[in-house]
Amino acid sequence: MTEPRPGPRDEPEPVWAPDVSSWSDADFWAMARRVRQTAEEELAEIEWETERAELKREDLAARSLRGMMEGERWQLSAGARVVEGQVVHVGLDFTALTDRAGNRHDIAHRAVELIRVVAVEPDAGRAPATLRPATLRARLLDLEQVEMVELASARGSWALRGTIDSVNVDHLVLVDTTGQVSVVPLDAIGTVTRVTAEHRRRPPGADRGLRPR
Repeated sequence: MTEPRPGPRDEPEPVWAPDVSSWSDADFWAMARRVRQTAEEELAEIEWETERAELKREDLAARSLRGMMEGERWQLSAGARVVEGQVVHVGLDFTALTDRAGNRHDIAHRAVELIRVVAVEPDAGRAPATLRPATLRARLLDLEQVEMVELASARGSWALRGTIDSVNVDHLVLVDTTGQVSVVPLDAIGTVTRVTAEHRRRPPGADRGLRPR
């Protein structure tokens, strides 16, 4: 049987072998510079491809961190709530925004439906002041029995206001000003907002399309 002839792709590339017998020192160093330059160009290409690959693996926490450091102002939709503000803290499973009135909103990543970058203010960019709290549950523990908060469903179906009585393994207990007790699964929480004096004058979910409970 006749062996098949190799195709163009199977043929080895010709090796360039210059005659160096008459090279001067200048010729040698010129070639050395070309070799170094080619190597540096290849390394730069590899680094660029690596950075691009890392960007493709970027999760929402990493994207939030980038937004905070670059001074991005976001309009973020989570459930029925839309919050516009500056990214001020990033955790493993939540991002915190501060709106123009100074109110802080902690948004669970699982509840995020859309993020619009509405402005970039480089002077407002910041590195993380602290890495804690690192999770939304830890943030809720910080607020336990201390702050009045407004909780909104990740699905946008309800809003509750009150004081967090306890944060447990998979749920929290919220008590409102009338003494009404609500048990809320942690996975059901989309946003957590500290209730300011201005918020106290409005029912839970007012002006946000949420249904008070």
